[in-house]
Amino acid sequence: MGLQIFKQKLEQEKNDILSELKKHKEVPDFGSVVDVDEETDESGAFGNELSIFQTYKNRLADIESALKKIEEKKYGICENCKKEISPDLLSVDPESRLCQECKLMK
Repeated sequence: MGLQIFKQKLEQEKNDILSELKKHKEVPDFGSVVDVDEETDESGAFGNELSIFQTYKNRLADIESALKKIEEKKYGICENCKKEISPDLLSVDPESRLCQECKLMK
């Protein structure tokens, strides 16, 4: 897989994540209900939304880092051991910061 293909894939994933972040950005309105069970359900849902939002933000940061590495001609190099990351791993996880061996040791 060529570098341009990885770049296109990363840019598409970035756009998809930005779309998802917009969906999850709004804070839910809990209203003024005093029902404890309903408040518990709502706070649980809010916690789930925060978790999803943070996961997307973390993934977006990894994608933006990978795109920057492409520009700097440093893409596909393991941040830990400095060896080349296999094209097979990058085809599945194009924003990968680590090679397979380093991922297993982590």
